[in-house]
Amino acid sequence: MEKNMSRLFAYSRISTSSQDWSLQVDALIKAGVDESDIYKEQMSGTKMDRVELRRVLDQLRNQDKLIVWRLDRLARSQLHLLEIAKEVEEKGAELVSLMDNIDTSTATGKMIFGILATLAEFERNLIVERSKAGQAIARKNGVKFGRPNKLTPAIIRQVQLAHEDDQSTMQDTCRALGISKSTYYNALKIQDAA
Repeated sequence: MEKNMSRLFAYSRISTSSQDWSLQVDALIKAGVDESDIYKEQMSGTKMDRVELRRVLDQLRNQDKLIVWRLDRLARSQLHLLEIAKEVEEKGAELVSLMDNIDTSTATGKMIFGILATLAEFERNLIVERSKAGQAIARKNGVKFGRPNKLTPAIIRQVQLAHEDDQSTMQDTCRALGISKSTYYNALKIQDAA
C-alpha cells in the first residue's frame, strides 16, 4: 500500500505585464516549492474565474500545502479568500502565506482564519443591512423596484377596445400590442374594476 505523500504547490499572480514574477517565485522556491509546481497567472485579483488558480486548487489532495507569497495574490476580498480557504480545507490541504506568516496547519493560522471568517460574515451582514436601508429610503421616495409595468393607460384602453370588437381575437391583440395573455387579462380586470 502506497503511503500518501504530501506535496507543496504554489500560486503566484501579477496584475500587469509590467510587474515582475521574480520576487514571488524566489520566495516560493526558498519555501521548498519545486518551480514546476508554481502556478503563475497574469490577471486582476478581482477576477473570480482564474484558470491557473482553478488548476492548482484541483491538484490539491489530503496533506498537501498551497503556498502563496501574500494573501492578496490569492484573492482581493475577504469573502473570496474564505471561499478559497474553505475549498483548500475541504480537500484536507493547508494554506500558507509567506509574507503574512499564516499557516493553517498551526493553531495560530486556524485562529487567524477564524477571525477573518467572522469579519467576512460581519461584512456580508452590513452589506445586506445597507441594501435594505437604501431600498426602504428609495421606496419612501417613490422608487419602484422590479420590472416596469406594461399596463399603461394606453394599453389598457387598447385591450378594452379590442375586447369589445367581435372581429379581434385575444391572440391577435396580444401580438399587435406585444403583450402576453396574462397582461391582456390583467388589463381587462383593471378596466372592469374601474
